[in-house]
Amino acid sequence: MQIRTRLTLLFLLIAAGVLAGVLYAVYFLFKKNTEESFFQGLESKAEMTAQTALRNPSALSPLPRLWIAPDNDTLPYRDNISVFDDAYERIFAVHADAPPVSVKNLQDIYTERETRFRHFNLHALGRVINTFDGRPYVVVVEGYCDPSDLNNLRNILVISFILGMGLMAASGWYFSGQALAPVSRIINEVDNMQPSNLSHRVETGNNRDELARLAETFNRLLDRVEQAFRMQRMFLSNVSHELKNPLTAVRAQLDVTLQRNRDPEEYRQALISVLDDVRSMSDIEEKLLQLARIYNDPSEIPFTRVRLDELIWSAKEQLQKRRKDYKIGLDFGEMPESESILYVQANEALLRTALLNLMDNGCKYSPDHRVQVRARFSADGAHAIEVSDNGPGIPKEEIPLIFEPFFRSARHRRIKGTGIGLSLVKSILNLHKISLSVESPDRGGTVFRMVFTPLAAADAVSANQPDL
Repeated sequence: MQIRTRLTLLFLLIAAGVLAGVLYAVYFLFKKNTEESFFQGLESKAEMTAQTALRNPSALSPLPRLWIAPDNDTLPYRDNISVFDDAYERIFAVHADAPPVSVKNLQDIYTERETRFRHFNLHALGRVINTFDGRPYVVVVEGYCDPSDLNNLRNILVISFILGMGLMAASGWYFSGQALAPVSRIINEVDNMQPSNLSHRVETGNNRDELARLAETFNRLLDRVEQAFRMQRMFLSNVSHELKNPLTAVRAQLDVTLQRNRDPEEYRQALISVLDDVRSMSDIEEKLLQLARIYNDPSEIPFTRVRLDELIWSAKEQLQKRRKDYKIGLDFGEMPESESILYVQANEALLRTALLNLMDNGCKYSPDHRVQVRARFSADGAHAIEVSDNGPGIPKEEIPLIFEPFFRSARHRRIKGTGIGLSLVKSILNLHKISLSVESPDRGGTVFRMVFTPLAAADAVSANQPDL
């Protein structure tokens, strides 16, 4: 069942309940008022009869029993007045042949002093009235209450209910359609979206209601989907390009080497070149695997207590073991008095990879292959690490792009690289809730600044679901 139909039915049920309750209350109150007015008339007749018939009660005597019971519940007259003494004898009656009320009714009247009851098809009021000498008599006044007014009112109310339900159904259908029109518009816009045009966004309108928030949420989802598609296309394009180049180079070198017999030194140089290309592909593969691990299920990545200064030393030594020509200067500033301040909650291998990539990147683009690493430790856990180089710097328009996978500036195409390192660094730091900023002044050089927010590592352990 569609939402519009459900809303209309729900609205109709609520309206039916409210309207039925109101109409029933009108009918009930009108009926009660009618009955009260009718019995007030009977009370007036009872008082008038008592004042007239009981003015001289000694002159009254029991009436002969000439009454005849009707064949059905309908009496041939519309009203009657009777007076009974304390011996339950009828001493006065407007219709002498009318059947008297039962002894039980008379007993109830004596007990209650005044009662209302039905006598055949008539409504009756019985009241005990004492004469001047204190003797009690019962005056029973009967009358026919015409139900035509109540029946007419009931018919009017039933017709009004049916017409009201029809109007409620029509208005509920119309207003539910109006309320859901933005949802239908969103559905139509989404249906018309194609994977080739994910830049289209749903119109949010000028309202700030829940539907506008839904459209904004959906647009944010589309932003993430578009980014994922863009990264996928870029990933496929760049992976094929990055793997194709070394494979082509390996194949070309092997083809050239095998065209004729060569001396051992030439074969050795060819194998060294092929090995270098294989290492490049292996480096790409390792970084891609690390990226996939972070993106696929970050909650499975374990965190432990890691000493930060030792981790920086470890990354430095590991990089210099690979590249003897790289020079890395370390400056830890003033060390804290307590060694516990140096510990953070992190994944040691991933955080070392991030530091190593930043150092490697700085050395690669510096003319003298030198970087300076400065670390400042804070008692509240807001540690800061800066990796600065003296390379040509990064243009301001390229700074937002350097963390995209496989992005490489056209100015540095001649320098060997994969374009994955900084993307991997950003993902690792996001996983650890560590902020990363980049400064590249016009005079040259670049500074990457990492800042550990207080208790960030503890949050990463408990939540471990970063925005990657």
